[in-house]
Amino acid sequence: MRTQENWFREITTDQNFDISEANEQFGSLSPKERLENIFQNFKPEEILITSSFGGSSVVLLHMLSQVKPGHPIHFINTSFHFKETLEYRDQLTRQLNLNVVDISAKPNKNRFTHENKTWKYNQDLCCFINKVAPLSEIKSGYKVWISGLMAFQNENRRNIKILEPKGNQIKVHPLIDMSSSDVDLYQLIYELPAHPLTSEGYASIGCHNCTSKGRGRNGRWSGTAKTECGLHS
Repeated sequence: MRTQENWFREITTDQNFDISEANEQFGSLSPKERLENIFQNFKPEEILITSSFGGSSVVLLHMLSQVKPGHPIHFINTSFHFKETLEYRDQLTRQLNLNVVDISAKPNKNRFTHENKTWKYNQDLCCFINKVAPLSEIKSGYKVWISGLMAFQNENRRNIKILEPKGNQIKVHPLIDMSSSDVDLYQLIYELPAHPLTSEGYASIGCHNCTSKGRGRNGRWSGTAKTECGLHS
């Protein structure tokens, strides 16, 4: 049997490699065990972790604080976040002793989206400038990208696997098969604070210009066909 390290190397070098075997083995592990496995097989500097500090983000952040304390967590600061999100980021940073690294668009480009109100006319462009492009500038320097996506969040995420090859990078979704009830139970067991906007009816929380109250991700880009910002497409 291949070791998991060999699976990972083959995933990124052999286009014909069948990842189903690796996903089957990871499927038998708990989300925390999956996270531990990644850190056992890769050097910390090869692993990128991102967080939106949204409604369910605290689960991955708490697991990371136990598995690899101090590992950098990249937060894309679009300058359009709710003040409650920034306060929640700061609260979790203190409580879990997190190492949060803010990344942002270039000032002139971000300023353009404010002055142009790009989110009104071209939401994809606004997301690209303030989210996709800043992350793309650093993403290629890592072999693994760990994200806290969960399948229940919307239809686009239902078929996402735990491990997915993305060119020379592996996208890892250790929490993908957690349910909404699992998230609630985890937060209850570990007495983790909820995002303050969840109690006001915001299930999914992004930039304030494009977020409204709603179940699941129904409040994101409400009234449009848009369902993702482009980071995970």
